[in-house]
Amino acid sequence: MKFHLLQIFSVGLVAPIQNSTAATFFEWEPLPYFSEEDSPFIGGIRNGSIYLEDFEDQALNTPFVTSPTNLGYFGETRRASNPNVPDANVWSVDGDDGILNGNGFLGDSWITINSSGFGLTSSNQFNFSADDEGRYPSFVGIVITGAFDVDQNVEFAARDASGQLLDVEGDYDPKDWNPPGGAIGGDPRTHRFVGVYNEGGISEFSMDNVFQVDHLQYGYAIPEPTVSSLFLIAAGGFFLRRKRSYDMVCGKESGCGSVRDTGITVRDTVRRLREAAGGGCGRRLR
Repeated sequence: MKFHLLQIFSVGLVAPIQNSTAATFFEWEPLPYFSEEDSPFIGGIRNGSIYLEDFEDQALNTPFVTSPTNLGYFGETRRASNPNVPDANVWSVDGDDGILNGNGFLGDSWITINSSGFGLTSSNQFNFSADDEGRYPSFVGIVITGAFDVDQNVEFAARDASGQLLDVEGDYDPKDWNPPGGAIGGDPRTHRFVGVYNEGGISEFSMDNVFQVDHLQYGYAIPEPTVSSLFLIAAGGFFLRRKRSYDMVCGKESGCGSVRDTGITVRDTVRRLREAAGGGCGRRLR
């Protein structure tokens, strides 16, 4: 498929461009998430090119995805595993109960259970198969609604269609997601979308140190953004994520974003996005 990049002109205008030499892989920074409308995949969800599994029917049953059972654990929804579970122990996306009210306890979520002791585990994985046209999903994302241990980083990894491990830098401190003053477990203000794109397809997406997840989304294409949404992308640093190990072009740490890529086009684009957003500094990608 052809991927549409964003180019910022010197006058600050934003326009989509096509470039066949663009990087074929990148990942999204953790994004606040209260409903599917917050998904960067929302255009594909609306037009049917991205599947959304919200687990509200207490099952994983969207096409071309399974949860493995041979890794020492198995997956179920929180309510399917225990129909009498207290609502406060179900950390679902806020909007799944039909109301955005800061309460995600009335929906359902996905957990993994140890195959021998039947306690909850901190690892989670989804495997993807090719569709009827032989395609693996090129977009995969999920919402982390709770870390297993808030004092440990949340990590995720992905493999391409041939099973090769992608160069994902999914390593995040969940305490960074807490609002000022802290939050109770399952507070929707702490929920974060993470995701990856790989033009050659994705066959596996795995996570560690996650307690509950929700809104698994995966598929093949996202419609081109509108001009107005491109301005929002520029203002929000959409494709950016903070990574302190990168060298700072401006010579100091200042919270600027970074992006994983394999091509100069994305590097230049991200630099221009940061400048247009008023960041005033960039990172040199290794």
